[in-house]
Amino acid sequence: MTAPAASNADRLAACIQCGMCLPACPTFALTPLERANPRGRIRLMRAVAAGEMAADDPAYAGAMYYCVGCRACETACPAGVEFGRLLEVARGEVEAVAAPGRPDGFPRVWLLDRLLPWPARLRFGARLLRLYRATLGRIRPWRRWLAGRFPRLAALEERAPAVPPQSRRWRLPARVEPSDAVAEGPAPRPRGTVALHPGCVQAVLLPEVNADTALVLAYNAWRVVVPEGFRCCGALHAHHGRRSRARELARANVAAFEASGAVRLISSAGGCGAFMEEYGALLADDPGWAEPAARFSAAVRDVTEHLVEEGVRRPRRPFGLSVTYHDACHLIHGQHVAEAPRMLLGAIPGLDVAPLPESTWCCGSAGIYNLTHPEASQALLERKIAHVAATGAELVVTGNAGCMLQISDGLRRAGSPVRVLHTMSLLRAAYELPPLLPRKG
Repeated sequence: MTAPAASNADRLAACIQCGMCLPACPTFALTPLERANPRGRIRLMRAVAAGEMAADDPAYAGAMYYCVGCRACETACPAGVEFGRLLEVARGEVEAVAAPGRPDGFPRVWLLDRLLPWPARLRFGARLLRLYRATLGRIRPWRRWLAGRFPRLAALEERAPAVPPQSRRWRLPARVEPSDAVAEGPAPRPRGTVALHPGCVQAVLLPEVNADTALVLAYNAWRVVVPEGFRCCGALHAHHGRRSRARELARANVAAFEASGAVRLISSAGGCGAFMEEYGALLADDPGWAEPAARFSAAVRDVTEHLVEEGVRRPRRPFGLSVTYHDACHLIHGQHVAEAPRMLLGAIPGLDVAPLPESTWCCGSAGIYNLTHPEASQALLERKIAHVAATGAELVVTGNAGCMLQISDGLRRAGSPVRVLHTMSLLRAAYELPPLLPRKG
């Protein structure tokens, strides 16, 4: 049984208002107002807790939702303030009173309640978006009319990520054996079984990342299973104050993992992995789920972390390529994984890794922040793209689906030839492994 988490009052009291978090806060860099930084937001939270301010005050809701939730303030904080948890509680208060300052409507309610928890709906929605862009979306008079009558909807459609063609929608097999990654000769004996959580958005929009992750693990002698019962991790729901729905999804994932027989739960999406590590705390008060959730959390590893911990085969193919690495927010500030991906890149011969200025800063994706706060998101993205350009790199490598989609979009808009790859996709190429065959679905 895990120990109960600190109360919210304890978390609020932990902040000593020193301001060490201010230089690390992306939204404070955009809007140098006190309510746009962690210290100011905690002051507002304390005011609501003391009854001096109402949770339905638009200023309170606006301040809480303007935050990208990157948790960089936690890394900078000398007092160990759990700001991510404080933010979830604050947004839960806003949700409970339906405050007018929250970003309502399609981006948040529809995505969180009606799409992300349901894989079939997400795939169907992706197909509709791709069909729209291939038909009506190409008609300029229609686009001008849409922008004039429904500018918010038109902006959302423009910001929505590209959908891969049908032939690229990979359906991972339920099991990938080490023999599947060996072209000739005897396959290595499996070192153990790991379960791969495919994510929701990643499974539909970046299916090759899951396939490459499975192949790299298999090449390193791990049997990979993908339990059918895995659901959305629930991170976005918790981050938006919907912890009851997050608990429902967590229970489903814990049950699927328990039945899989795997020794590790592998994630290749930093946002998902960081939240799944918190399942033990999320379900700590649930008598039927506390112990399984604690086991689940203890088993979670980012794929780069797992490979470095357990030993990884060094690629032989030399690359004459310059790359730079972007730290996904929750991978570095939530899971504290920084060295492992860099060690894997360093193991690829001939790879020139250029340091990325502000590599730990949010790119502006932040879950659905790029849909709910497009202007602030774009400002953060432009800052990131400028830093990428300064490196002179040919490729940006990162470990989270949202970052990949966001940075790719920014590079495309800037007319840059720089590409974006997941760490596992680059490693698969370095191993010279052929991709898994795509399957329609």
